[in-house]
This record gives sequence, structure tokens and C-alpha cells, in this order.
Amino acid sequence: MNNQQSPNLAAGGTIRPYRFVKVSTAADNTGLEADANEVCCGVAAGSTRQFDSANHAESGDSITLQPGNIVMIEAAGAITRGSRIKSDANGAGVVALGTGTTTQYTAGIALETAASGTITRMLWQPSADRPALS
Repeated sequence: MNNQQSPNLAAGGTIRPYRFVKVSTAADNTGLEADANEVCCGVAAGSTRQFDSANHAESGDSITLQPGNIVMIEAAGAITRGSRIKSDANGAGVVALGTGTTTQYTAGIALETAASGTITRMLWQPSADRPALS
């Protein structure tokens, strides 16, 4: 039995398919496309809102988050399987930094190698990682 539930969120702006979603601080029960290195609550489903739209949701629409712990994301750069993945400035997936002083808010682990602009599988496993100082 799967007791996992997705939050009921309305879009606070445009959300594209396969992009990371964050909870909005501007209004209750509202989600936004995540920005770079932000804490994410899920990944938007691959569906579009209308036959003539490229967006998953626009302001006021309901957001459908992918269920389960294997999700599909859009890669914003080259991703190697096994890498920790975080959101970039456009809500797409990029490899988290392994060095530096900034905490990396990762959403999961890449299950396959992917090129920029492709849709790839990721194990949903959010964490806050402190990279090794270089």
C-alpha cells in the first residue's frame, strides 16, 4: 500500500513540464518553478495544460507533481548517473557542486546519464549537502 501523497498546490506562475517545483512563500498552497539551488517539494508532471500550450501549469492552475520516488526531470546540462541533482535557475536539473562553501539543496540521484535538454530519470531523495571545502 502506497501512503505517499502529493501536496495540492495551485501555480503561482508558469511551470513547465518536468521542472522542479518549490512551495511559494507569497501565498498558502501555492507552488512555483524552483530557482537555482532551492529546496524543492516535487517535480511537475510531463503533461501540458492545453493542446496548444507548452506549459504544465500557469498562474491559478492546479499543479500535478509526479508520484513515487522515481521521477522524470529535464536536464539543464550534462548529467552522469549517480550524481546528486539540484535545480538550476529555470527549474531544470543540474549536477550539484562537490566543493565550495554553499550548502547544496539536492533533490535526488541521477539514475542514468543524460545530455542537456533531455528528459531523464532521477531517484527522489531530497537532502541538504555541505560540500567538501576546496
